[in-house]
Amino acid sequence: MSGGQLKEACPICGSEMILKFTPYEVPYFGEIMIFSAACGCGYRATDVMILSERRNRRYELEVASEEDLNVRVIRSHSGRIEIPELGVVVEPRRGEAFISNVEGVLQRVEDVLKFLERDADERRREKIAELLKKIEEIRAGRRKMRLIIEDPTGNSAIISEKAKVE
Repeated sequence: MSGGQLKEACPICGSEMILKFTPYEVPYFGEIMIFSAACGCGYRATDVMILSERRNRRYELEVASEEDLNVRVIRSHSGRIEIPELGVVVEPRRGEAFISNVEGVLQRVEDVLKFLERDADERRREKIAELLKKIEEIRAGRRKMRLIIEDPTGNSAIISEKAKVE
C-alpha cells in the first residue's frame, strides 16, 4: 500500500492545503496509516489510524529503567494518556496524534510544564519544579512510573512485551 495526498480546504482560513497519508508498518502491531495536514495560516493536524480491526484497548507499562524509555508509543487523537505518579492526564483531542517512545512522551510533558512555568505564581512554580525533578529521576532510572494509554477505537498502543493489554 502506498501513500498519497489530497487537496482539502483549511478548517481555519479556507485556503487550499494538502492532506498527506502514509502507510507504516509497526512491528508487533500491524499496519497503520499516518495522516498529516498543514496550512500556510499555521493550522496543523496529525492522526494515526490502525488498519486492522481493533476496539477499546488499555495499555499499561511500568517504566522502571532507562531502557524502558525506548519503548514505542502510538497515540491517536482518541487516545487518553495518564501518568499517575506525575498527576498527568492528557484527554483525547487535547493533543496531536504521534508515534514516539516513552522518552518522547516525557519530553512533551516537560515542554508543557516549562510553558506553564512562565506565568505561574511561586506556589505553582514549586510544584512544577518538583514534577520536573521527578521526570529527571525517571529518565535516570531512579524513579518508577506507569504510562497508561486508553483508546476506545484501539488506535493507540504501547509496543512492548512488558505492557499489560486489556
